[in-house]
Amino acid sequence: MKIGIPIDERSEDASMASRFGRALYYLIYDSDSKEYEYHENPSAMARGGAGVKASEFLVSQGVKAVIAPRVGPNAEQVLRASNITIYEGQVEPWKNLIEKLEKNELKKV
Repeated sequence: MKIGIPIDERSEDASMASRFGRALYYLIYDSDSKEYEYHENPSAMARGGAGVKASEFLVSQGVKAVIAPRVGPNAEQVLRASNITIYEGQVEPWKNLIEKLEKNELKKV
């Protein structure tokens, strides 16, 4: 399963960004292969609708789950319409969040 996490730097030690739609990057982690890649957020500097555009981007990448501190209502609607599960996470290193997800320690939104 592909998991999307908003981050603000391309680093193995990066923490989750505090804003879903305005994050500079998205880390996409494949829980099957344990591989991950960084993608620039095409909507980071959008005038409006950044969350929706970010959600559409993650859908296009085949993401099936998102971990974020908060997702706005319009972005949430796009994600839910695409059957993407949303998990609430705290701002901490993305590796910790993946570990918590694998242990079922994250709350579904």
